[in-house]
Amino acid sequence: MDRPSGTSYQRFPRVRIRELKDDYAKFELRDTDASMANALRRVMIAEVPTVAIDLVEIEVNSSVLNDEFIAHRLGLIPLTSAAAMQMRFSRDCDACDGDGSCEYCSVEFHLSVHATDSDQTLEVTSNDLRSMDPKVCPVDQARAYQHALGGTDPFGANASNENRGILIVKLRRGQELRLRAIARKGIGKDHAKWSPAATVTFMYEPDIRINEELMETLTVEERISLIESSPTKVFELDSANQVNLFSLVILNYFLVLTYH
Repeated sequence: MDRPSGTSYQRFPRVRIRELKDDYAKFELRDTDASMANALRRVMIAEVPTVAIDLVEIEVNSSVLNDEFIAHRLGLIPLTSAAAMQMRFSRDCDACDGDGSCEYCSVEFHLSVHATDSDQTLEVTSNDLRSMDPKVCPVDQARAYQHALGGTDPFGANASNENRGILIVKLRRGQELRLRAIARKGIGKDHAKWSPAATVTFMYEPDIRINEELMETLTVEERISLIESSPTKVFELDSANQVNLFSLVILNYFLVLTYH
């Protein structure tokens, strides 16, 4: 892209996707500086709106965990957020009074589990959450549904075929957990449970250039010593005893993302 004369290159960065998966992305950011890369990193962590459980009303809890601990664990369960952009922030919604019964700013969940087996510990997981809106549900439920429709295994080749879900609490015989939860739209700046990314990092890639004239003055033993001195093993000795790079690398930035 041609830039207007006199315009700073920082305002015209270029992006090239290296790798893109459902929960992972890696891309190069060129023709800019570290301030732009760091700004993108901060926006990805703290400014992208998502949906997370924000209000929990516990009706019955006879488990070993107290109410606040269970509410905290529910808030950290990642939910699908494709509908987040259409939802309103609860603080800006003029159609409700913030109790959660609003189609514009909240999604209601229900969980009701009672352990009756005397010999087995019952695991209560995110699979036991029942959403009143199919567009917003735990991420592992959505992946299992896509897999059931014929998609690829979302849990990897080494994972179990059974989707166990995200563990919330374990119940023994006679114990019960029954609750109502409200999911709302938010951003990571307000609370970490609304952050869409688990990890966002950036770093420079090295610009490695071999001084061919100086290399000609080295003996074969000195060239081998140079290759062995590199902790990242980026050099190799070819059949003509010339030092080469494994692969040509150029100076750029890249960001690595890991989504919930």
